[in-house]
Amino acid sequence: MDLNAFDKALSRKPFGDSVYVREQMHLTFKRRLESLSISVPEARRLLTALEQATPQTEYRTLGDPLLRRAVQHLLTPEVVGPRRNVLSPQLSAQVIEVVAQHVETGAAHGPLQGDCGDAQWLGDPSRTPWIWSPGQDRGFAGETFTRFIEQQFGAGLAQPTEDDLAVLRQGYQILEELMPLTSHGALSHTHLIGLTPGTGAWAGKASSSQFTVVGIFFLNRKLLQNPWWVAEHLLHEALHQKLYDFRHAHSLLARDLDDSPNAPADVCRVVSLWNAPGVDGSNRWDVHRAMAAFHVYVHLALLCSLAEEHAPRLRGAYGPLDAPKPMTPSRKAFERAHYLAESLRSECWDELGLAGRRMVDWLDAVLNAMDQAPPPSGSFLHLVIDRYLKEARRLREAPVTDDLAATLTTLGHSEAETFREVLSAVGAKHHLDTFTAQPTPRPAHGADADHHTAFAQQRHHIADTLLQLAPNGYSLDSLCPPPGPSADEMVRAMVEASSRELATTSAATPPTVVTPSAP
Repeated sequence: MDLNAFDKALSRKPFGDSVYVREQMHLTFKRRLESLSISVPEARRLLTALEQATPQTEYRTLGDPLLRRAVQHLLTPEVVGPRRNVLSPQLSAQVIEVVAQHVETGAAHGPLQGDCGDAQWLGDPSRTPWIWSPGQDRGFAGETFTRFIEQQFGAGLAQPTEDDLAVLRQGYQILEELMPLTSHGALSHTHLIGLTPGTGAWAGKASSSQFTVVGIFFLNRKLLQNPWWVAEHLLHEALHQKLYDFRHAHSLLARDLDDSPNAPADVCRVVSLWNAPGVDGSNRWDVHRAMAAFHVYVHLALLCSLAEEHAPRLRGAYGPLDAPKPMTPSRKAFERAHYLAESLRSECWDELGLAGRRMVDWLDAVLNAMDQAPPPSGSFLHLVIDRYLKEARRLREAPVTDDLAATLTTLGHSEAETFREVLSAVGAKHHLDTFTAQPTPRPAHGADADHHTAFAQQRHHIADTLLQLAPNGYSLDSLCPPPGPSADEMVRAMVEASSRELATTSAATPPTVVTPSAP
């Protein structure tokens, strides 16, 4: 199968055609400016200036993160609320006026760039984002943007180094090599990249973006090591921006029909089984987040498949694919995409608008055409096992404490007991051994790090055994004689209980997910 053909398939109209999506977003944005012009004279001035602007000036202006946030705030102040009220109505109107003045100069770059002549671009300045650098915030727009980021996210952005810029551009070049059409389109919806220090308010976030702050996404500069990882996260976050632009002009969600982009969150929740819930149930996603993740994972399934295929050829330029901070394996991307497609249909269909439903149908068709061996419908064992092993890896890096050691001792015994019960349910008691029948006891004081390792080893043994026993690699239930219990559900209950216990002891930080604010 020629995977390269899907780069073109994912770029077709209406859902994949970035030119179409951008044109529709521009029309919607101009209608919003028109509605504001009755009470905000600055909006009329901007509309008039845009009528005389070149397509490039219009593109950069209507994609500007600060302008769009100001307009959105003026349209829906009661929904934004006091906590997010970092741009007053007066300041928002002033932003629009400054942007209008900028457009009147005929500048081809965006208002935030101002007169900064040394901006660093990801690639072609006409269609790729530039990288924000503290110190480039000269002028009203830049200073306002700096204050806005600090108040909105609780911390400012980091200064990119030459090494940061180099690896960002390597990631971009990988996308150019593997998925030029899709990456060109997705990145054209992003106008600015901000690097975070990965500390303080930005800690624990590999990459992020928000529907309420469009045109910009953020990458953790501590993680800019492997160009392959960078390529994945550039595409991931750019795809979010593309979906945001689509949603602003289409009925992606049922509640979008009232043209209120900041409407209250949806009711439905899709559980991302491969992510730990943490103490706040953060792996339970609303329909927007589930849709954004599905959109990303279909594209990542293609990118990661192509990367695995071409990695030997590109190793000399970009290093090994399995270097530290590797890409998501393509099989995992496929599996998560299939699960999300099923979940959107079963849990969220009523909350999707007409365009949202059609997009799910389209993405699902592309996904099934790409994947020659999809998981059986309704399967989930592989997803909870993924979380199970992910937590084990994170525990190797967790701080050594007596409380954690005690928790791992308890969990080691309870997980071994569930393992025995599952083996009994599937008629495979012969797979028991002393390693899991008698879990390693808690070591003497001072050897807790070894206990972390022993616990992780037990988890790997349990996971490997269960997946090997599963006839198709996705479910054990076919081995359970009726009317016996579901082995898959037994495993899921074990993993959920352990996740809750680990979250309670604050031992396992919830993993970074590939969803908006992702993926």
